[in-house]
Amino acid sequence: MKKYVQLFSFTCVAIAAIFIAGNVIKGTTAQATIVKVESLTAESSVTCSGKVERVSVRSVYPPAPASVKNVYVEVGDHVEEGETLMDILVTASASEKEVLQETYAALLSEYTQADLPLADFSSTEQEEDEQRLSAPISGQVTAVSITNQGTLEFGKPAVTIASDEGLQVRLSVNESQISDIQVGQKAEITGVGFHTCYTGTVKNISSEAKQVVSTTGQETVVEVIVSVDNPGNDIKPGYTAKAKIITAQNDNVLIAPYEAVRAEEDGTEYVLKLKGQRAVKTPVQTEGEFEGGFGVTSGIEEGDQIIINPDTISDGEHVIATQEERVTGDSDA
Repeated sequence: MKKYVQLFSFTCVAIAAIFIAGNVIKGTTAQATIVKVESLTAESSVTCSGKVERVSVRSVYPPAPASVKNVYVEVGDHVEEGETLMDILVTASASEKEVLQETYAALLSEYTQADLPLADFSSTEQEEDEQRLSAPISGQVTAVSITNQGTLEFGKPAVTIASDEGLQVRLSVNESQISDIQVGQKAEITGVGFHTCYTGTVKNISSEAKQVVSTTGQETVVEVIVSVDNPGNDIKPGYTAKAKIITAQNDNVLIAPYEAVRAEEDGTEYVLKLKGQRAVKTPVQTEGEFEGGFGVTSGIEEGDQIIINPDTISDGEHVIATQEERVTGDSDA
């Protein structure tokens, strides 16, 4: 009987020990979320907003104040280069012609995209001269400016034509981001008014900055022009658009999520790498910031598993890991 009592007592002690050990282990085991390090193509980008517009708009000016004899186009019409837009009658006295000659010459030199018919101001007599205004480019008529009296004002466009050359987006880029942008960089263009994601290319960067008022106050911006490749019917001039300009692209970059990287007091960076079921502090070197995290140049390899909540876990601590899938690579400057 004594033997059975001893055996029973030993069993109870063993069960209690296992229970206590289990609680101890459970109390010293932390929950950890891990992510698998993968080699990705990482992009750096700048995202900014602007307006969709025609690539080119040309205006046709009368050579002097004139009355309109015939009008052959209206807003919305499509015209071909050289097509007649309207016939006008130009009347000017000798004194008016002298002034018009000077003003006309100034207008020709000032407006590089103004299209004015050749005008002859050599006659000293008042006369009525019939002239024809023609389309300088192929495109859509966007404005026809005739007064209620059927006359054209000198110095103001008679007809405005938007070319068939396509669309572009005029962007405002903050001065803190403009140094990353260069002509020739590719862009992705989206907007709430159209569902297609268009591609484009940076065509021009303004040589001057300007001050604008935004929701956060006054800021300094630089205008950037991005072309729109093969625009469809859903994207229209005047729409608001957002362009993500790809400023750099690096292949085979290892990305560590921002929340996985920590730094010692001396600035040394590290991650907690999962080895077996334990967290091991591992020094790393980072280079570049991307949308999904830091680019890592040493310390981890493709396929390593790192912990993304290291502040709650100690070096060497036993962990229960939960895998988190991430797709990273883009950088948004």
